[in-house]
Amino acid sequence: MWEGCKTKRVQKGNIHIYIRGNNRNNVFYDDVDKISFLNRSNFFALKYSTIINEFVLMDNHVHIQAETDYISLFMKALLISYVRWYNNKYSTHGNLFQSPFNSVCKYSDVWKINSMLYILQNPLAAEICKHPADYKWSSYNFHFNGKSPLRKHIQVDTHLIDNHFKTRKELDTAIFERKIKNLEIDEYQHKHFDRLSNEELCEIISKITNGKSVYKLTKNEVEDLIKRVYKETNASMFQLASIMHENYEYVRKVCGVKTF
Repeated sequence: MWEGCKTKRVQKGNIHIYIRGNNRNNVFYDDVDKISFLNRSNFFALKYSTIINEFVLMDNHVHIQAETDYISLFMKALLISYVRWYNNKYSTHGNLFQSPFNSVCKYSDVWKINSMLYILQNPLAAEICKHPADYKWSSYNFHFNGKSPLRKHIQVDTHLIDNHFKTRKELDTAIFERKIKNLEIDEYQHKHFDRLSNEELCEIISKITNGKSVYKLTKNEVEDLIKRVYKETNASMFQLASIMHENYEYVRKVCGVKTF
């Protein structure tokens, strides 16, 4: 197995987590469902050294950005707990969420902030509201000491964005104006997550490189590998960026996709 794939996902750092309902089905049907998910998120975040920086709960998917030492332990405990509660409430059984959850580590403040802005843009992109403040089920109203009613259910550390933007008006401007330009993580990429698993992609890369570590490839070899895998498989650029440990915009450029 390719050296870079021995650890299936980065476990520690500032990580954007994405999970959606199985077959794109709803995972939340009322406020009680969402509150239950937030309470459990907070409980297991405290248990597994995880700090929530940003979140949004949509009807059929969730985005969380967190600083953590144990991403898999945190998410496994959270999802198992919520699914058991949900199945008991609705007398259902089986997989509620698509498995596995998706995650990508953010290595720079710019990347972290753009990722957080993307999370806050979700209700706008879904045309649920015209301003993020009008959507209750995100961390937007936690910023700048906001009085979100969700504070009693989940702790959110907003210092990075609150220190980066001087005022809420500046934050709002970034949320609206960067919506088109922030292609680092977008719904188009998420639509491809279920086509090829990370494990399958690692095996393909290992065969192409004859087991050679990606860290030992030259820049040209890395670019040729990205182009070939993107062309010959249905892997997303998001997956390639994560597995190849490359910047998402760099992968887009190598794949010939226009960047902004």
